[in-house]
Amino acid sequence: MDHGSPHQPTAASTHPVSPRATGAGAAMYRFVEDEAEREILAAADVRGFFVEPSLGRSETITAVGSSLRPTGLPLLLEDVELRVRDVRGREIGGYYIGRVEVTDSRDSVSVPGGTDLAMSFFGHAAPYPYAGEIWKTWAQGPPAEPGRWKGLPPEARESWLHVVQTVWFRTGHQARRYGDAATCEIPGADLADIAGFYCALGEAVNGPGGYFGSNPHALADCLINSEARPAPPFRLVWRDVETSRRDVGDKEIDEVISVLRGHGIEIDCPPSA
Repeated sequence: MDHGSPHQPTAASTHPVSPRATGAGAAMYRFVEDEAEREILAAADVRGFFVEPSLGRSETITAVGSSLRPTGLPLLLEDVELRVRDVRGREIGGYYIGRVEVTDSRDSVSVPGGTDLAMSFFGHAAPYPYAGEIWKTWAQGPPAEPGRWKGLPPEARESWLHVVQTVWFRTGHQARRYGDAATCEIPGADLADIAGFYCALGEAVNGPGGYFGSNPHALADCLINSEARPAPPFRLVWRDVETSRRDVGDKEIDEVISVLRGHGIEIDCPPSA
């Protein structure tokens, strides 16, 4: 990942630190020096990073059950990427943060042997307030069955879609169709909002937890990239489309229909029962 010239540690980042393991099963997050690929610390949880979009910025971040015990504070870290891994240790997501300052350290009350670190990400945040809990679900493994997103409140579905997209690309997938099914079906009565549409479409085309766009431009990219495959375009059966129009809105529904049809996708909207 190219972020320009690698940052060099500053004077504040040269405080000695003492690593402490928290247990292999506990560390879902890794703080990594991006260019050098050096692990700085691992943590069981990171709180305060996933925020409401209206907030825009993070305040205090807490790395829970950290493997790092600083012996001098503040501790300034540079060129940091926050990475997410599953229970098998496979990386499934990541966020480039850049500068991180550790401002406080205390024994963890929730992870025996670990350290809870108070940090500043200098305002950097991810505007997906439910993503932290959704990452915990994905860390146990990708969905085995479609529709896990349906059990979430509508306001959480954009966070689910964000995690789906992040995992999809982090694990080596491309923006294209992988399945060969001639017909894909989406449940229009279950969508609630446009994020629900993309959750449903991704699974209809690429299986449980699958991705096939997150906005009209990304959808077009997936369709264009899929045109190079020998398989013909799929036929989309969109059930209860009138319910989708009521819940999502005519403008957004018409926009995605236009993109799909513009790339040769036949859309069948059977009447509601």
